[in-house]
Amino acid sequence: MAKTNLNILIDSDLKARLKAIADQQNRTLSNLVETELKRVAATGQSAQTESKNRRG
Repeated sequence: MAKTNLNILIDSDLKARLKAIADQQNRTLSNLVETELKRVAATGQSAQTESKNRRG
C-alpha cells in the first residue's frame, strides 16, 4: 500500500508521552500512531467510544 504524509498539530506533552510509549515498545512514533489509526479505522471506534460503550 502506498504511503502518504499526514501533518497534524498536537500538544507537545502528548507527543512526548507517545514517543515514550513508542520507545518502550521499540518502534517509531510514526509506527505507533499508524497502528492505532488502523485499529480505529478497522473497528470504527476510538478508545473514547469504547470506554463509553463499556460504561453502558
